[in-house]
Amino acid sequence: MRNSGNKVSRRGGRGPKIERIAERYELSGLGDDLVAAWLGEGREQQSLRELEETVNKRLIRAALDQAGAHVLDGEPENFYRLLTSDDVSAGSRTAARNSLREKGVDVDQLEADIISYQSVYNYLKRHRDVERDSTDDETAVESGLDTIRKLRSRLRTVTIDVIDRLVKANRVFIGSYEVDVDIRVTCTDCETRMTPTTLLSSGHCNCEHPADDATVDE
Repeated sequence: MRNSGNKVSRRGGRGPKIERIAERYELSGLGDDLVAAWLGEGREQQSLRELEETVNKRLIRAALDQAGAHVLDGEPENFYRLLTSDDVSAGSRTAARNSLREKGVDVDQLEADIISYQSVYNYLKRHRDVERDSTDDETAVESGLDTIRKLRSRLRTVTIDVIDRLVKANRVFIGSYEVDVDIRVTCTDCETRMTPTTLLSSGHCNCEHPADDATVDE
């Protein structure tokens, strides 16, 4: 165990991110819990997405506890959704951040500590040397979602930079504002409209799947 007095930067530090947040938020046994859940030791196997959500909800609850905030049932889960979901508006996300700040949480640190599926995968494979069969499809989906999230975040940042620059040049006039990058995928056959996360996680729209039309040879 590292000395808890060591300073760790918000975006980096020594050792895998899983271990750093386990130390910062006093999440005892986090690494062992991930291994057991990933391999299904004494419990049902969890996917990378499920493990990502489990860890992030635990660290949000821990951040609230460390701040001495009164935590209502379901509150950490709701904060996680508001901070990360594709379906949440920029205004709702800002309100969630402000609420956490009012409760005494260092929101910048918390958001920097929220992990991705890749952090979980890297920790399990590289630092704990564990893996299981049939992960290629899941990893491909999560990698695709991660790419979309990064591009969406980059587009938001570029948009804010352009607006701020034009405001300073007195070419654009606007009060306090939020930039919300909303990506939707629409199937023109069944007219289903989804976020990329919904599509890639479910693997289909509302059209009939090829398996639905399959017949058994007699």
